[in-house]
Amino acid sequence: MKITPLRLAAVGILAAAMTFVGSNQASAATYVNVRVGGPPPPPPVRVDGAWASPYRGAIWIRPHYEWINGRWVWIRGYYSYPPRRGGHWVQPYYRHGYYYPGRWAY
Repeated sequence: MKITPLRLAAVGILAAAMTFVGSNQASAATYVNVRVGGPPPPPPVRVDGAWASPYRGAIWIRPHYEWINGRWVWIRGYYSYPPRRGGHWVQPYYRHGYYYPGRWAY
Protein backbone atom coordinates (compact mmCIF):
# COMPACT_ATOMS: atom_id res chain seq x y z
CA MET A 1 0.00 0.00 0.00
CA LYS A 2 2.87 2.37 0.65
CA ILE A 3 4.09 1.83 -2.91
CA THR A 4 1.01 3.45 -4.53
CA PRO A 5 1.63 6.99 -3.19
CA LEU A 6 5.28 6.65 -4.20
CA ARG A 7 4.28 5.60 -7.71
CA LEU A 8 1.77 8.43 -7.89
CA ALA A 9 4.43 10.95 -6.87
CA ALA A 10 6.90 9.54 -9.42
CA VAL A 11 4.35 9.71 -12.23
CA GLY A 12 3.46 13.29 -11.24
CA ILE A 13 7.10 14.37 -11.23
CA LEU A 14 7.68 12.65 -14.58
CA ALA A 15 4.60 14.30 -16.11
CA ALA A 16 5.67 17.73 -14.84
CA ALA A 17 9.19 17.23 -16.20
CA MET A 18 7.89 16.16 -19.61
CA THR A 19 5.54 19.14 -19.75
CA PHE A 20 8.39 21.51 -18.95
CA VAL A 21 10.77 19.95 -21.47
CA GLY A 22 8.06 19.73 -24.14
CA SER A 23 7.04 23.36 -23.74
CA ASN A 24 10.62 24.59 -24.13
CA GLN A 25 11.07 22.67 -27.36
CA ALA A 26 7.76 23.84 -28.79
CA SER A 27 8.33 27.50 -27.96
CA ALA A 28 11.79 27.46 -29.55
CA ALA A 29 10.31 26.53 -32.93
CA THR A 30 7.06 28.48 -32.87
CA TYR A 31 6.49 31.05 -35.62
CA VAL A 32 3.44 33.17 -36.19
CA ASN A 33 2.83 34.89 -39.51
CA VAL A 34 -0.49 36.69 -39.85
CA ARG A 35 -1.47 38.30 -43.14
CA VAL A 36 -4.86 39.78 -43.77
CA GLY A 37 -5.57 40.51 -47.42
CA GLY A 38 -2.89 41.80 -49.72
CA PRO A 39 -0.77 44.92 -49.82
CA PRO A 40 -2.37 48.35 -49.53
CA PRO A 41 -3.49 49.97 -52.78
CA PRO A 42 -0.74 51.56 -54.87
CA PRO A 43 -0.33 55.33 -55.17
CA PRO A 44 -1.90 57.04 -58.19
CA VAL A 45 -0.25 56.11 -61.49
CA ARG A 46 1.97 58.71 -63.14
CA VAL A 47 1.45 59.21 -66.86
CA ASP A 48 4.44 58.38 -69.09
CA GLY A 49 3.93 58.21 -72.83
CA ALA A 50 5.34 55.52 -75.08
CA TRP A 51 8.16 56.52 -77.42
CA ALA A 52 8.82 55.08 -80.86
CA SER A 53 9.31 51.31 -80.92
CA PRO A 54 13.04 50.50 -80.94
CA TYR A 55 12.54 47.27 -82.91
CA ARG A 56 9.89 45.36 -84.86
CA GLY A 57 7.55 43.26 -82.70
CA ALA A 58 8.34 45.14 -79.49
CA ILE A 59 5.48 45.46 -77.01
CA TRP A 60 5.10 48.53 -74.79
CA ILE A 61 4.89 47.69 -71.10
CA ARG A 62 3.10 50.65 -69.54
CA PRO A 63 4.54 52.24 -66.40
CA HIS A 64 3.10 50.80 -63.20
CA TYR A 65 3.69 50.13 -59.53
CA GLU A 66 4.93 46.73 -58.32
CA TRP A 67 4.84 45.39 -54.76
CA ILE A 68 8.51 44.63 -53.99
CA ASN A 69 9.93 43.84 -50.53
CA GLY A 70 6.94 45.22 -48.66
CA ARG A 71 6.55 48.52 -50.52
CA TRP A 72 5.28 49.93 -53.82
CA VAL A 73 8.03 50.58 -56.38
CA TRP A 74 7.45 52.64 -59.54
CA ILE A 75 8.45 50.78 -62.74
CA ARG A 76 8.96 53.04 -65.74
CA GLY A 77 7.48 52.05 -69.09
CA TYR A 78 9.64 50.02 -71.47
CA TYR A 79 9.56 47.92 -74.62
CA SER A 80 10.02 44.16 -74.51
CA TYR A 81 9.72 41.05 -76.65
CA PRO A 82 7.22 38.42 -75.58
CA PRO A 83 9.00 35.25 -74.39
CA ARG A 84 7.12 33.31 -77.12
CA ARG A 85 5.45 34.25 -80.37
CA GLY A 86 1.88 35.51 -80.06
CA GLY A 87 2.13 36.72 -76.46
CA HIS A 88 0.59 39.88 -75.09
CA TRP A 89 1.24 41.74 -71.86
CA VAL A 90 -1.44 41.78 -69.15
CA GLN A 91 -0.97 44.86 -66.97
CA PRO A 92 -0.68 44.39 -63.20
CA TYR A 93 -3.77 45.39 -61.26
CA TYR A 94 -5.09 45.76 -57.73
CA ARG A 95 -8.60 44.49 -56.96
CA HIS A 96 -10.51 43.81 -53.73
CA GLY A 97 -7.41 44.13 -51.56
CA TYR A 98 -5.19 41.84 -53.65
CA TYR A 99 -2.34 42.68 -56.02
CA TYR A 100 -2.07 40.75 -59.29
CA PRO A 101 1.34 41.22 -60.95
CA GLY A 102 1.74 41.79 -64.68
CA ARG A 103 2.34 38.74 -66.85
CA TRP A 104 2.65 37.47 -70.39
CA ALA A 105 -0.49 35.74 -71.71
CA TYR A 106 -0.97 33.56 -74.79
